[in-house]
Amino acid sequence: MARAKKRRRRNILIASIAAFIMIAGVGMVAGTYYFDQVALPDDITLDQSTTIFYSDGQTPMARIGENRTVLPFDQIPKDMQHAIVAAEDNTFYTNDGVDYKGVVRAAWNNVSGGDRQGASTISQQYARRWAELEGVTYARKVREAVIALKLNQQYSKDEIMAMYLNIVYFGRGAYGIEAASQAYFAKPAKDLKTNEAMLLACLVKDPEGGGKGSPYDPNIDKASAEKRFNYVRDQMIGLNFVPAAEAAERMKFPDNVITPAAARERSAAAQNLGKPEGLIVHHVLGEVATLTDPRTGQLLYEDVDNAGKKNFSKVTNGGLKIVSTIDKDMQPIAVREASRNKDSNMNNQPANLQAALVAVEPGNGGVKAYYGGDSGNGCDYASYYIDPVLGKGGESCGGGHPPGSTFKVYTLATALMAGYSIDSMWNGIPQDFPGRTAAKKNQVKNATEGVEPRCKSGSGAWCTLEEITVQSLNVPFYAIALQLGPAKVINTARAAGIRDMWATEDGKDGPQRKDLTKLKGEDVVPKFFQEEVGFGQYPITVLDHAGGLATFAARGTSVRTHFLKEIWQGGKKTYGEVIKPQRIPGFTEQMADNMAKVLQGVPEHYGLRSAKGYQLAGKTGTWQLGNTTANAHAWMGGYVPYDPGKKSPGLAAAVWVGNQKDEQPIKDKNGANIIGGKLPGPIWRDFLNDALAKVNMPKVKFQNSPLTGNKDVGTGISPQPSTDPGFPPGPGGGPGGGGQGGGPGPGNTVTTVPTRRR
Repeated sequence: MARAKKRRRRNILIASIAAFIMIAGVGMVAGTYYFDQVALPDDITLDQSTTIFYSDGQTPMARIGENRTVLPFDQIPKDMQHAIVAAEDNTFYTNDGVDYKGVVRAAWNNVSGGDRQGASTISQQYARRWAELEGVTYARKVREAVIALKLNQQYSKDEIMAMYLNIVYFGRGAYGIEAASQAYFAKPAKDLKTNEAMLLACLVKDPEGGGKGSPYDPNIDKASAEKRFNYVRDQMIGLNFVPAAEAAERMKFPDNVITPAAARERSAAAQNLGKPEGLIVHHVLGEVATLTDPRTGQLLYEDVDNAGKKNFSKVTNGGLKIVSTIDKDMQPIAVREASRNKDSNMNNQPANLQAALVAVEPGNGGVKAYYGGDSGNGCDYASYYIDPVLGKGGESCGGGHPPGSTFKVYTLATALMAGYSIDSMWNGIPQDFPGRTAAKKNQVKNATEGVEPRCKSGSGAWCTLEEITVQSLNVPFYAIALQLGPAKVINTARAAGIRDMWATEDGKDGPQRKDLTKLKGEDVVPKFFQEEVGFGQYPITVLDHAGGLATFAARGTSVRTHFLKEIWQGGKKTYGEVIKPQRIPGFTEQMADNMAKVLQGVPEHYGLRSAKGYQLAGKTGTWQLGNTTANAHAWMGGYVPYDPGKKSPGLAAAVWVGNQKDEQPIKDKNGANIIGGKLPGPIWRDFLNDALAKVNMPKVKFQNSPLTGNKDVGTGISPQPSTDPGFPPGPGGGPGGGGQGGGPGPGNTVTTVPTRRR
């Protein structure tokens, strides 16, 4: 009986061993199969923030996307590497990705009721974060371990260390060591000291502390932070990373950790989206989003998420270096002059007032400075943007403003192309024209109603084209638009760079924007725009106007205004700005020189000379508030000479002053009506003075070309009887026109139906 029991126990043992061997064999086969099925990806690049730079490519303007900047291994301090090993994985340099003793110890604690442990090596932690493995399950741990083993087979320890330190989260919204160094010590990671690196290593264990901040952040819990710091110090000494003799000097608990509030402020400043430059970022990204592959026509940076929804994560988290056209020295001057800075002409002005300023480089089209408001999250008063990267892709609030007499530069250019000399004679006295008569109280007038224009002839009915431009008389400019046709004026404007114009007849959603990149003058006249275009009734953007003025500065050569200069990815330039200059058809350099000759008289008229010795050409403009004597919009725009042969790229700028919200009278701090030459003018002049001097723009002069065209044309009535049988006789001087509003100062105000900003 005893022998039988012994035999039975022996058979059970043999069977158990056999079963174990069989199970182990099956397990090995299954394990081998599972190991083979878990594959590493071909691409293990990390999401990292994209940075927008000023035109120098060195000065950051803003950062978007996840707060991470990937550093190569050779830029990560050795002390940082050693500190993270001491804090997270003592066997990092000797294990194959998994610490088996740690696994056994953790498993025993987990099944025996001890502290639940993960026993994760640095390789496993990286695998978990890279593969986005969630939960605390054994299945997750097995997959994590397999990935860690494979990582160690394929990559060196240095490569794994660099990948880990670039992906790990340190709290305060900082992913990776570079972001962490900035978030806690306000310095680049390459400049970290030993004790600073140690403190950062402490944070990885619990970077958030349940949403309250890491308990190892001395600003949150100094006692816990010091305890953890001392643990890392002892580990580093024990691993011979730092000689014990140097510990006292190199391993003092740091006292220079910045506060969470300071870190948030720095992060917001780095993003810069809440400042005036935020609007620039939206414009830049709007251009990036439209870039296409010339071979396929597909958007280069459009992506699709796991749910099939389109996005632009290739931009936000692609680690791109996007270089804008904005000049780092001009931009702060634009902000200073157009905002309510204490040194600005806008300082202490009434609260309803808002200014906008845009500067564009002639012959290039690059926007050099842009101020559309104080916040990148608010309305854009200089234009509007369409940004599907950070926004939803619809038009932002903002839009155009009636340019008033500043738009006469396009009417003047049209007249020059029609063969009118700047010495041709025009009738500047209010006149009746078909459909616009005094009886209907709709006669074309100048704002200086009852005051005859002062021209060299002594008669307001006999003024040169130059004089009516400087005095900004609406009557003759309406006549020009009537004679040549408003479609021609619009075509000149669109060729110069005006891309959008708003019809002031309210549609269902307010004034209707017409895309002049797709519509010609003939497509929108007379249904949406009439002869009043000759003196600036219809709203345009400050951005477009600055671009149009840059075209005249470049002597008739137009280049599309743009904010995007270059894109770099992985150290390689993947996009460079495309400059396609086009001349205004029929507009010669000689005509441009004649125009500059005329427009130099406007700054002179208002005493807006450059204190730095630059020649200035410009035009003022004002638009009345409905049928009142008050104004709602005031402008100044113009340029300095452009001479690429003398390495002077020149500069054009446009300034608008109006209302922030609903239109109301714009009055200065002294209660006076604001006109183009009296508030926008000084802002424009002071910006050009300081911006040009800051960048050391060479001083060159406008070209002095012979006059073009015929002077024996126009609607003028000579004070002396004319012997020219071809000269238009009779009252009104021939085909004329009317208009509402004005000349320089009070004489450039125009009355029309109220317009409404979108």
